[in-house]
Amino acid sequence: MPYFYYFMAWFFIVFCQVVISPRIAIGDIYPDVVLAVTVLIGLKQGWKRGLWFGFAFGLTLDLMNPQNYGWTTILVSLSGYCAGYVREKIFLDNILYQSLTVFTFTLVYQLLFQLINWPFYFIGNFVQLLLDSLFISLYTAALGLFALFALGQRSRLRELL
Repeated sequence: MPYFYYFMAWFFIVFCQVVISPRIAIGDIYPDVVLAVTVLIGLKQGWKRGLWFGFAFGLTLDLMNPQNYGWTTILVSLSGYCAGYVREKIFLDNILYQSLTVFTFTLVYQLLFQLINWPFYFIGNFVQLLLDSLFISLYTAALGLFALFALGQRSRLRELL
């Protein structure tokens, strides 16, 4: 793929995470577009692309919010790598399986990120943070399911023409 395509994809995903995601939030529940795309890239393209796209997305988000101390870069990169590893071991080309994988990775990411950044708040309010993480994961998985369905319909339409 040409580098211009990578740049445009990176720009579009970061734009969606920073601008659109807060606008479609339901209270404090927002979809994590960057993580969903990183996991889907890892599932579709393998661990190398998942790792590098995760690194690029995470580094960009960390540069926008330096209070994260680089944890976003590490966790999103690790998510892309692990999604690629899952692809090599047990990949199924099913939309529901991929959406469930996005849900699982988002839930683990949210819990780890909150544990690392706010350990005492995490321990004291574990039930509330678990519920918030669960709803964020469900919202992200639903968004990923919608995106996978739309891309699948686009490719079916292309096959018909």
